[in-house]
Amino acid sequence: MPSLTAAGFRGVIRHLRSDPGAVVTSMGVERLDAARSRSPFPAVPRTWSAALQALGLLALLLAYKDLLSLGHRYGFTTGVEYWLFRPSDRAPLVIIALSLWLVYRRRHAIAALERRLGSWRLIAPSLLAGSALYAWAVYTSADDLQVPALALHCLGLAALYWGAAGLRVLWLPIAFLLFSIPLPAPLLLAVVFKLQLWTAQCTGWLLYVIGVPALVSGDQILRASQSFQVIDGCSGQRSIETLTMLTVLLIDLFRRRGLHAGLLFAVAPLVAFALNSVRVLTLTLNPHSEIVAVHNFQGVAILLAGLLVIYALDGLLERLLPPRDGSAIRAPGARASSARSGRAPLVVLSVVAAVMTGAAHLTPVWEDTQTELPSLSETLTDALQEWHWSKLEEDFFFRGGARFGQVVSRKYQLVEAPVYVFVATSDLAQRGGSAISPVTALPGTGWVVLESEPRRFEPAGPTVDARLLEKGKQRLLVHHWYEGARGLANEAARSLFALDRSALRRHSPLLVVRLGTPIAGRGAEERALARSRLDRVHERLYPALQSAMLGRSPLAPPGT
Repeated sequence: MPSLTAAGFRGVIRHLRSDPGAVVTSMGVERLDAARSRSPFPAVPRTWSAALQALGLLALLLAYKDLLSLGHRYGFTTGVEYWLFRPSDRAPLVIIALSLWLVYRRRHAIAALERRLGSWRLIAPSLLAGSALYAWAVYTSADDLQVPALALHCLGLAALYWGAAGLRVLWLPIAFLLFSIPLPAPLLLAVVFKLQLWTAQCTGWLLYVIGVPALVSGDQILRASQSFQVIDGCSGQRSIETLTMLTVLLIDLFRRRGLHAGLLFAVAPLVAFALNSVRVLTLTLNPHSEIVAVHNFQGVAILLAGLLVIYALDGLLERLLPPRDGSAIRAPGARASSARSGRAPLVVLSVVAAVMTGAAHLTPVWEDTQTELPSLSETLTDALQEWHWSKLEEDFFFRGGARFGQVVSRKYQLVEAPVYVFVATSDLAQRGGSAISPVTALPGTGWVVLESEPRRFEPAGPTVDARLLEKGKQRLLVHHWYEGARGLANEAARSLFALDRSALRRHSPLLVVRLGTPIAGRGAEERALARSRLDRVHERLYPALQSAMLGRSPLAPPGT
C-alpha cells in the first residue's frame, strides 16, 4: 500500500500553496481530502439530488399557497381601490411578484455564486423560526404572518446554498417581502388618524394659497358650498407605502448606491404625503369626486406623478453627487464563504419541506370557545336607569378601521345638560381591526382637541384622558379611557402576533368608554359643573361595567 513520506507531504503542501485548485493524485492526499470532505449524510446521485431538491422547493411553495391569492373578499375591480388606498389591505401576490423580479435581475450574480454552506448559526435559527411562525400563522388563521415566515425561509435557504455571498446578493428581494406585512392594527390606526389630520391641514393651506376660502376643523375641510371629510382612505398612508416600494424598485433598476439611494428612499414618503394632499385638494374641488372611478383615477394619477417626481430627483442627484460604480449586482468572492455545501442542502431542504407540509395539514386551527358576553345595552340601562336616554347614530366613515364587538352610543338627559355615553367591547377574534383607536376619543368628525390631561379616579378607578373639544361654537368636556388595555406598544405586539386568536387570549374583552357633556361657557365654573355631571354618570357606570362585562367585583364609587 503506497504511503506518503514526510518529504513527499512537504512537497504536496508547497504544491497546494502555489496552486490551491490543483488536483493531487497521490493516494495519501486523496485519503486526506476524503477525510476532510466526509459528510454524515449519505451520497445521492446528482440527478436524483436535483429532482429531490426541486420536489422539496415545490412542497415548500405549496405550503404558502394562501399567499398566492389576491383575496377572497372582493373581486379585482374593487380590489384595486382597496390595495392602492385602503391602509389595512395588502396584496401579497403583487409584492411577491415584484420580489421575484428583483431576484430575476440578479440571475447572473446568482449563477456565478459558488455553492458554499453558510453558518449554521444563521441557517438553523432562520429555518426553525420560519417554520414555527408558519405553524403559528396556521393555528391563529393569521395569513399575514406567513410573509415573515416566508422571508425567514428564504434567508435560511440562501445561506444554506450560497453562504454569506448569497445573502449579499439576495438581501433586497428578501427584505422587499416585508412590504406585505400590515402594521399592527392599533399602531396603524394611530398613524392613519394623525395622517388624516395632517392631510386636512395641508390641504387647507393649499386652498388658501390658490385663493379658495376654507376652514379646517379636525379632519374636516369646510367650504361655503360643501364640507369634505378626510377619511382613512384619503390619509395617504397607503400611497406612502406604495411610492416607497416603487422608489426601491427604481433605486435597484438604476443601481443607485450609498447617499444617492438613501436620499431617494428618505424623500419618497414626503413626496407621497405632499402629493396626496394635492389629491385631496382635487377631490375637494371636484363636484364628482364621490364617483368611485373618478376617485380611483385621481389616486392612480397622483401615484404616477409621485414616481415622476422621484425620477426627476434621481436625475438631479446624479448630477450633484460624485459618480459611483453602478454595477453592484455581483457575486462576492469565494473567500467570503465557508466550507462546500456537499449534501447538506438536500437533507435540510427535505426536512424543512416535510415539516412545512405537516404544519400546513396537521396544525390545529384555534377555535374561540369563550362564552357570550352579557348584553352591553342591558348593562347600561340598568346602571343609568334614573335618566332618560335616546340612541345616537354612529358615523361609520369616521370610525374607519376601528372594530368592535358590542357598541352602545346614547344621549342621557340629566337635569342641567345631557351626557353622551359611548361604550364598546373589543372583538378579540377579529384580524385587521382594533378597538384601540384615537377616533374613539372623539364623538365624531370635525372636532378639535384644545386641551388634554390625565385624570385619576381614586381609590381604585381608572385614569381617564380628560379632553376639552371644540367644533365651531360647540364645546365638550370628554372623559375617555380603555379598560384592560396595556399600552400602545403592548397592544401592537399582541395584534402583530395574533395572541388574542390563540390560547394566550385575554380572559375578558377590552372596553372603550367615552363620556362627554357640553360646556355652556368658557369659565372655570362651567367646566366644574360639566365635570360634576360626568362624575355622576361615571360612579354608576364604572362598577356596573366592571361587574357585568369584565367579571370583576364592583369597586367603590369614586370619592367614597
